[in-house]
Amino acid sequence: MSAHACRWFPETPALASFKTPTLQLDLFSEEHVDFVQREVARWEVAQWLSRVPHPYPDGGAADFLQHTRSGFEAGNQLTWVVSDRQNGNLHGIIGLRYEGEVEGAWELGYWYAPDAWGRGIASEAAFHVLAFAFDFMEVACVSSGVLHTHHASKRVLEKVGFEGWVEGEIDTAHSQRKPHLATQMSAEDFRAFVFSGGCSLLPQLDREVPVVWVVAAALYNEQDQVLVAQRPEGKAMAGLWEFPGGKMEPNEGPEAALIRELREELGIDVGVGCLAPLTFASFPYPTFHLMMPLYAARKWKGTPTGQEGQALKWVSKAELRDLAMPPADEPLVPVVMDWM
Repeated sequence: MSAHACRWFPETPALASFKTPTLQLDLFSEEHVDFVQREVARWEVAQWLSRVPHPYPDGGAADFLQHTRSGFEAGNQLTWVVSDRQNGNLHGIIGLRYEGEVEGAWELGYWYAPDAWGRGIASEAAFHVLAFAFDFMEVACVSSGVLHTHHASKRVLEKVGFEGWVEGEIDTAHSQRKPHLATQMSAEDFRAFVFSGGCSLLPQLDREVPVVWVVAAALYNEQDQVLVAQRPEGKAMAGLWEFPGGKMEPNEGPEAALIRELREELGIDVGVGCLAPLTFASFPYPTFHLMMPLYAARKWKGTPTGQEGQALKWVSKAELRDLAMPPADEPLVPVVMDWM
């Protein structure tokens, strides 16, 4: 983990932006200042926000913008403006920040304009921000909290998986000290919550990142084993085991790319007629989306040998099940095992 308890932090605002089924989330910028200044100055909004003074000063939103930009540059704060995906109407603010107040935890906070209340907007945005935090940033824990009487906000957090409330008090910028409820969630808690909802609860994070096509092979020997290669030092995810293959070149078909990659990486020749389409992986990494067709082969010429210094080994079903693999390869394993 980095100094701010995450493995990845977006290098640009574009890498932080994403869409959900009905919402668009973009980093807070100059075009949103008037909206924030107007809405957060309303007492019906400010009364629930511990750090926002009331009356809200002129220029408060512009100062807040500079604060959020400094946090982004330092790698310890992300502040999104939530808008309607179809018509662009602005709804509110949601953010993550790391201050080390809870060991290893990033804090989730948000507010919405009154016309966005009661429409499921807050829950949809919070759920997908949590997915962004746990799946892309790989934070270990997210904390949040509400003023004791803010029942609607408490329901929002419960709907996205938070539980186990701790009672306390918090200083506010407008009403002195008030009763407060705090909660936190680990990455494991969030994944268990998502799993409990089945397909209906899976996040839908649409991001404008490059789609990278790679192709891979499950090579089976006569002992009913499959070949895996270890990612060498110096590469991302070094030490993990994967099915051999590599990137497709521009205007190159998947079969041609795989035949070339197997020759370059393993020193073997495989005919196109010996490649059977098996399955594919579609996996979102922080800076790109991976598409990976997987082919099966039982016949080739030559003996597979690591041509680039990578370790190789033949593994059985039981061994394959226990291998540490890149996340994009893991969903392929059950299909590969069906062929063993």
